[in-house]
Amino acid sequence: MKYLKTAILASAIALSGACGEKEALPEAPEGMVRVEIMAPEVYGEGLSRIPASKAYEGDDVLGEGNWHKLPDGAKIVPLEEGETLWIYYSKLDEGTGKYGTPELQAYRVEMNAGGYNSLISCPYEVGKDGMYYIQEDEIGAPLYLETGTYRFKMISPAYPINQSLTMNVDNGMYLYSTDGRYEETCPLPMDITINETGVQYIRLNPIISQVARFTFEISKGDGVYELEPLEAGIEISGIQNTESGVAFNWCSEHISDTLEMKYGDKRAMVTIPGNQISTGEGGIIKADIGVLPTYALQNSIAILLNLAVNGVPTQYMTLLSGMKLMHGHSYNIKWSVSVKDGQISVMTWQNQSWTADLTPVPSGQTGE
Repeated sequence: MKYLKTAILASAIALSGACGEKEALPEAPEGMVRVEIMAPEVYGEGLSRIPASKAYEGDDVLGEGNWHKLPDGAKIVPLEEGETLWIYYSKLDEGTGKYGTPELQAYRVEMNAGGYNSLISCPYEVGKDGMYYIQEDEIGAPLYLETGTYRFKMISPAYPINQSLTMNVDNGMYLYSTDGRYEETCPLPMDITINETGVQYIRLNPIISQVARFTFEISKGDGVYELEPLEAGIEISGIQNTESGVAFNWCSEHISDTLEMKYGDKRAMVTIPGNQISTGEGGIIKADIGVLPTYALQNSIAILLNLAVNGVPTQYMTLLSGMKLMHGHSYNIKWSVSVKDGQISVMTWQNQSWTADLTPVPSGQTGE
């Protein structure tokens, strides 16, 4: 009840702000109800103990009986203002017991005058390439549904998506979605009914990252007074190859349609350009990037830093061996750069983060 009251207040404020005080909300069409979806949450911290997914074969179906377990204490955070979502919904056919063809709706997250994040409906259009593109700067029609049982799924950000509702995912992207591998993130059946207010508010399960994440913190050590990223930035190689992208069929309930961790083809490289690397307080360099789940037990992942240390362009390479990069995990590396007797060295800090801590093995360095 607490969540429902919050949703009603937040949605009412958002709609009044978006439509203007003098503009009345449209009435629901005959036999339908307007459905307002509460701004979703995202599993962020505490995911370092998600078990590795086994290699499924055949037509194993996600859902109850096949669930993995998220760790105790896994935390959820609100999806941030300005983010975009695709939401699909499909209606249950009572006769067959199956859900019908998914229909698509687009949204953006917006903070309203009451300080709550709300979902604002957005229109979308078909591009010349046949893909759907969200028009996030415009306001679209509300979602109206007939009475019945529906299943909803979410995916964020709302990248261009094809008309079969599958999406290509590549290294360098972040992606969160409903996920039937876990009870906490699975799609739930929702009963939609017409009521006196003409509006029904629903809360969907949180979404979870479908990719892994690398984070970097590079700080000044002894003898270093200036530390800057070069234009070449940070290069990560030896990760899952995706020459044409990996198709993610988020509408499916089959394990084979989650992002697949492949065996072999680890020739991909992704770069964090220097202009996407920030320098914060104390001159600490910070960067992060999403990468596809990668099975790298039989190869090494190479990380190449391109830095100017005291004005001297320097490259530093390190290797990560015997790893599996899991979705929902963050792999955090903290380095301290020092200069002693004219030699530049990079030392790993112990990382006390909630996620996986990595100890890179130096494999080579150039520079003065």
